[in-house]
Amino acid sequence: MSMWCFLLAPTIFASSVSSEMFVNGSCIAAERDALLSFKAGITSDPNGRLRSWRGRDCCRWYGVMCSSRTGHVLKLDLGNDLYIDDILNNGSVVHWLRGQISSSLLSLHRVKHLNLSGNDLGRHMPIPKFIGALKSLTHLDLSNMGFSGRVPPQLGNLTRLEHLDIHSDWFYAYAYSSDVSWLERLHSLVYLDMSDVDLRAAVNWLHSVNTLPNLSLLQLSNCGLNSSSPSLLHHNLTVLETLDLSYNPFNSHAAPNWYWDVTSLKSLSIRQCGLSGPFPDELGNLTLLETLNMGWNNMEGMIPSTLKNLCGLEWISFAPSNIGGDITDLIERLPNCSSDNLQNLFLFDSNITGTLESVLNLTSLSGLFIDENYLSGSVPVEIGTLRNLRILGISNNSLSGVISEAHFSGLTNLEEIDLSHNYLQVMVGMDWEPPFNLKEAYLTSCHLGGQVPNWLRGQSNLSYLGVSDTGLGGRIPDWFWITFSKAYSLDLSYNQFHGELPLSLEFMSVEELFLQSNSFTGSVPQLPGSVVILDISNNFFNGQLPSNFGSPYLQVAVLFSNRITGIIPNSICGWTNLRLLDLSNNLLMRGLPDCGKEEQKQPVNSASSFGLQIRTLRLRNNSLSGGFPLFLKQCQNLMFLDLAQNIFSGELPVWISEHMPSLVMLQLRSNNFSGHIPIEIMTLSSLHILDLASNTFSGVIPQSLVKLKALTTAAMVLDISDDDDPFLDVRHRGTTTYYVSNTNNDTLSLVIKGEVLEYRKNVEFVTSIDLSCNRLAGQIPEEIGSLLGLVNLNLSSNFLSGNIPYKIGNLQSLESLDLSNNRLSGEIPLCLSNLTSISYMNLSYNNLSGRIPSGRQLDTLMADDPTSMYIGNPGLCGHPLPNACPGDQPSQEAPMRWSEDDTTQMDFHLGLTVGFLVGLWIIFFGLLFKKT
Repeated sequence: MSMWCFLLAPTIFASSVSSEMFVNGSCIAAERDALLSFKAGITSDPNGRLRSWRGRDCCRWYGVMCSSRTGHVLKLDLGNDLYIDDILNNGSVVHWLRGQISSSLLSLHRVKHLNLSGNDLGRHMPIPKFIGALKSLTHLDLSNMGFSGRVPPQLGNLTRLEHLDIHSDWFYAYAYSSDVSWLERLHSLVYLDMSDVDLRAAVNWLHSVNTLPNLSLLQLSNCGLNSSSPSLLHHNLTVLETLDLSYNPFNSHAAPNWYWDVTSLKSLSIRQCGLSGPFPDELGNLTLLETLNMGWNNMEGMIPSTLKNLCGLEWISFAPSNIGGDITDLIERLPNCSSDNLQNLFLFDSNITGTLESVLNLTSLSGLFIDENYLSGSVPVEIGTLRNLRILGISNNSLSGVISEAHFSGLTNLEEIDLSHNYLQVMVGMDWEPPFNLKEAYLTSCHLGGQVPNWLRGQSNLSYLGVSDTGLGGRIPDWFWITFSKAYSLDLSYNQFHGELPLSLEFMSVEELFLQSNSFTGSVPQLPGSVVILDISNNFFNGQLPSNFGSPYLQVAVLFSNRITGIIPNSICGWTNLRLLDLSNNLLMRGLPDCGKEEQKQPVNSASSFGLQIRTLRLRNNSLSGGFPLFLKQCQNLMFLDLAQNIFSGELPVWISEHMPSLVMLQLRSNNFSGHIPIEIMTLSSLHILDLASNTFSGVIPQSLVKLKALTTAAMVLDISDDDDPFLDVRHRGTTTYYVSNTNNDTLSLVIKGEVLEYRKNVEFVTSIDLSCNRLAGQIPEEIGSLLGLVNLNLSSNFLSGNIPYKIGNLQSLESLDLSNNRLSGEIPLCLSNLTSISYMNLSYNNLSGRIPSGRQLDTLMADDPTSMYIGNPGLCGHPLPNACPGDQPSQEAPMRWSEDDTTQMDFHLGLTVGFLVGLWIIFFGLLFKKT
């Protein structure tokens, strides 16, 4: 007994000492100090998560869990579910915690679980190396913390680790690892997520991963992996269930690849990996598969019949792809044994034909996405028997016929429906009460007819409602605005609605409101404070804009083609997020507020003094006056500026290039601007469209045209893609980026080829200089021949003199040239025949002389009336003008040709007669001497 007491004494003593250290509601003192040091490194805690970190008992603090036996901290969980609980503030994410991770955490010797995810504690710095010294860790989550730089190989010292997550969804976090051999020491690892970590240089990544026999989840999405290692002689990944390799540039055939042999897989995502060729038959090996995502690759051909082996399939995406073929054949290749399991089927934009009848066998479907195909026929009434259906997407097909109440009879779980861009009519009774409660409804171009359907009144949970171009008309009932007061997006555009809107919509929380191309009247209402995009163009709104018009979050405001009067309110100075403003074709007067000190006295956002974000400003065709707006000094990011058809006056300021250095389009035509054209404008290196026509500019054309860098090379559109801004098309042309509204049917008007042409989506192809109808004098600068990318050049109706520069013949991209109504003299350069792209030219009413050149394109221009190009130049001669050039001989060729033709014909007949007689004589002579 005494021996046992002796042996147990140290244990009892240690236990008593340990208990003494955290007795009376207290944790280990050293660990409490370590946590307080960690807290000291936190500079921002907007949600007060560490407010409870006070007092002696750290085991009661938020996110801290201790051992009930020893008092040691075992778990520190301060994770933040990014993108769920985040608060948006002026477009930037406010995280729960900000600051730095203190090395004091090394004192937590027994901590097993460390989760700091979703907090801004990385500060663009590498993951701290000291984390690798917390050797008791089994769970480490440092995801979405903004870390950059090299992933420390010291993480390989955490040999007990079972869960490692260092992925990042932050677009400005650039963590990388050129060698992941440190993973080979983590034999206990079950969960590994390194998505968005740059592994391009880690050539042996698969070998390292293959040494982890307990791995159940592997996520390496968007890691820059450029080799999928087609085969593994032996793989140890026998319990791997989830594999995500999406967004890696494998750029190879889909088969063979090593993952087809991992038969334990339940979830496989190889989305957007540049895979090509036919769908591999090896898909049939993955008999346990429940989720398969092969979308956004370059796959071609019908899916393999081996898919029938995958009885557990619940979620499939092959879209978009080039499957082709009939949807009936495709459905038959899906596993019959999983018809009761398959819940989501993504086949949009897959070049599929046929009708919808075949999908009726998939009775467990929750989501059906077959938009943007070539399906035809009617929507079968039996689709209402798919009682589990939550999402029905059949837009952009060729479906036709009537959708009735019977189609929806059993769809009690329906939450999202998209019938847009077909040939469908939705015909339900006025008193019909749908069995579902929708969250999203897209019915664009479906025929709804009449007034706003009553059945929408009960759909108060709708976030997105699209009923554009549905034939609806009449007044919008008052209940509509109340029912959808919490909706995110409402699209009622291109209908026949009329009447007035409520005086105020401030009670709503809508962010996107599309009312364009209707017949609304009355004043523009007070907007919700939440609105981000507003399009009320092509209506009959009248009166003045409210003095506090807009919202602090407004990014796109499109109000063109109405009858809005008064002035542009000073509240525009507070729209610090505004990117596009279009007030064209209204009745606005005066000018723009300059957003200077006077305007800053108004109750607007003080941030406006630091500049606005606006990129497109269109004020064409109003009655705006005054000098060139000082407001534009606040618009450093401006790219498209259209002030045409107003009554602005005065000289152009020299600060245009300094305060608007990114200008792509400068349209000032049809105003009263005067003075010289500032040479500073020629330093706008991104300028593609310069339109100063129909003003009273004088002086000479600046010779520094060569500084218009965007026009000096034949430009080519390299890319057209969407930015993270959902309201603007982002288009890249060379080194220039355009922001063009994609929210309306607005057009860009340019006078080209003698007529007004309207440009929409193809604006990035236009390069133009139009200085016509001014008072410019002097010669056309020779430097104009360096603008090799120029498509339109119009210098007509000025007082230009001298010769046409010979170097204009270098402008191979030029399609339209107008130099008419000037005082140009000399001969027309022969090099104009080198303009192989030219389709319009006008040199009329000058003092040009000499022979008109011919050849190539010049002989095809103005075929109906070619003389109109040269009329008003008495000194010109030659075709197509009737007056011959000196030295030309009268044409006598036609009579001579007829005489020569007659003689030739006579000689032919005479020779034919003589030949015939000689032939007969030879035959007769031969017979005469032959005895037989």
